Amino acid sequence: MTSELIATSISGLAWTIVYIALTYRGIKDKSYGMPLIPLALNFAWEMVFSLVYPPAATGIAGALINGIWMICDIGIITTYFMYSYPYFHRRYSISKTEWMVYSALAFIVSFGIMLTGGPFFGQFNSYFKADIFQGAIFIAYVQNLIISVCFLLMIWERKGSEGQSLTIGVFKCIGTGFSVGIYYLFTLHHGKAHLMNIIIGSTFILDLIYITTIFKQLKQEGRNPWKRL
Repeated sequence: MTSELIATSISGLAWTIVYIALTYRGIKDKSYGMPLIPLALNFAWEMVFSLVYPPAATGIAGALINGIWMICDIGIITTYFMYSYPYFHRRYSISKTEWMVYSALAFIVSFGIMLTGGPFFGQFNSYFKADIFQGAIFIAYVQNLIISVCFLLMIWERKGSEGQSLTIGVFKCIGTGFSVGIYYLFTLHHGKAHLMNIIIGSTFILDLIYITTIFKQLKQEGRNPWKRL
């Protein structure tokens, strides 16, 4: 088993736990835990890079992990469309039709970004080795930074823990920073990953802030953070 496959497998397991926890909390709290933009980008990434441009280096295992994430995303998408409209109406005073149109556009644009973004970045041989999936990995880390920002904004805006949990924060951090993040920084792009250093480092710091924030929020609500999936 290669080091890349090990890192991918750890990331795959950790993020699968995150997706299951997001779906569970969404149903349990009658809320949604993944904001629209990262949700649309995630679903598009996983569908495109498991079906259209599957990873070559990790073979069937990598495509399988992406496929599992894509299936898990369906649960999160379901909670979004079941429970998110009241949040949008309360904050932006938009109609249900407008909410549906904006949501659909977010998914359509996200698929366009993934279908064209992987080949665009993959064409640069010096860093991405002319590999579309290496370009996809770069996109994934930018997405992870967006997710970390959006998670924090969500909990600060709601001033509550609905749809969120310590499990989500901890395993997101493991799935990004402690697995493939370390691998890509110190193995694949050692010595020339300055941009990735900033992206992954910033994501890791934001994840730690989120973990601390959700922990404090749950304690403030009288809930045990360690017993909340």
